[in-house]
Amino acid sequence: MTSTGAPVANAAVPNVAGAYSTFNTLSLGRSAQTIVARLIRFWDSRNIHKNGEFMGITILLLNEHDSVIHGFIPANRASQFRSYLKAGSIVRLDGFEVARVAHMYKITEHQFVIRFIPSTHIVEVLADAPVIKSDKFLVRRIDHLQVLANTNLELPDVVGEICSVQGSDLQNDAATSRIVVRLLFEPTVTVNVSLWDEAASAFRGLLRAGDKSQSVMLGTSVNPKLFGSNLYLNSTQGTRFFFDTTIPEIAEFVSRVGATSAQVYSCVDTLERIKKKELVSIRDLNSFISNSSEQTQEADFRCKARIVCVIPENWWSFVSCTGCHKKLERLGTSLNCTRCVTSDVTGVVRFRVELAVDDSNDSATFVVFDKEMSKLTKQEASVLALDAIRVTPFNFTPNHRTFPVSTITEDSTIANQMKEHGEGIIPNGSGDVGLTASSSGPSVLGFKNGEECASAAPPENADTLKKRKRNHE
Repeated sequence: MTSTGAPVANAAVPNVAGAYSTFNTLSLGRSAQTIVARLIRFWDSRNIHKNGEFMGITILLLNEHDSVIHGFIPANRASQFRSYLKAGSIVRLDGFEVARVAHMYKITEHQFVIRFIPSTHIVEVLADAPVIKSDKFLVRRIDHLQVLANTNLELPDVVGEICSVQGSDLQNDAATSRIVVRLLFEPTVTVNVSLWDEAASAFRGLLRAGDKSQSVMLGTSVNPKLFGSNLYLNSTQGTRFFFDTTIPEIAEFVSRVGATSAQVYSCVDTLERIKKKELVSIRDLNSFISNSSEQTQEADFRCKARIVCVIPENWWSFVSCTGCHKKLERLGTSLNCTRCVTSDVTGVVRFRVELAVDDSNDSATFVVFDKEMSKLTKQEASVLALDAIRVTPFNFTPNHRTFPVSTITEDSTIANQMKEHGEGIIPNGSGDVGLTASSSGPSVLGFKNGEECASAAPPENADTLKKRKRNHE
């Protein structure tokens, strides 16, 4: 079955099932093996640490024995096979390589993965096809998700009832900014699911279609994270959405939880709320959080306050790789990146600092990262404006009152704006800083240059900060 010339996707393989192996009888290596299975899903896989570099196509195959195995088509062969991939079709595949599945980010329970190589042939089976179910899912319940959280061992599927949806520009399916979907998993357990990139765009398309008649959703390949005692789920490149009430996993959930598949859920479009940075006091920031629910939209503010001191307990710093943002390791007299595995590495210092600030009436903790903190240290006097203090749902907890700073500008910008507002928060003078805060948690801005930004992070405590520092290392 091995091709000696240029690789051709369907070669001269017949359109019938013929003889083939089951997934359980596959052997490692490139021996002549053939399988017949239904192609249930496929998606492009990209390297998030290299600006979304295309790595290849991941496929999921289901056979008549209700077994699922995943396959991978590398980037240099993707164009050769892409036109032959049709979700739901039954295909005959041969001339492939069988390898062991990596221990991280598993999407099936099978121990092997099928790799497409130059000799691989794929063709749709049009006659004598075996009877194969239309789909199968790797659904995990809440207790299992808690165990999987932060391990990166598995990207499970989940089923839950949509309670609410929050995001910006929800009717624009071209937008890819984060959407937060609050799912009910058990009668008293809800979890926030953050949708990013293609998943966020696809979900906006569902909302734009206007069909909210089905509220019980099955989401595939999510990444569970645990912050403190709270579970959060993040979408991945393989995340897809299913609402069909005849899917056994959805029917089982409705029966078990007593959910109503046609429950109407609320949608909060943040684009229709706060549209510009407002000049506020620290009291206004705290009041905004105290008087708002967890589903309040993200918001950007400007604030002016005096730096009282640097809080030493919760800082961190390290030299990171400009390519993948991981900590560089010292090897002799040089710094190397263990992920990029190259000697041509440029390092950049990354750090996080907490500042205690005061505006004469109230105090707060502002979190500053990387280049924005550099603006402070370069100034002879602390007369600065900190722009974009962001407040997100992660600030809406009783024990979380830190505000991340995303931009610093000269104090004159704040002064001019204060004149326009006809009010002053505190008198101008040495030691004053203009602080522009936003309603997102510090963890979001702290990782704005890395993959962690693709996760919806909750409020930070001391343990979380220590874990985060170790993760970067």
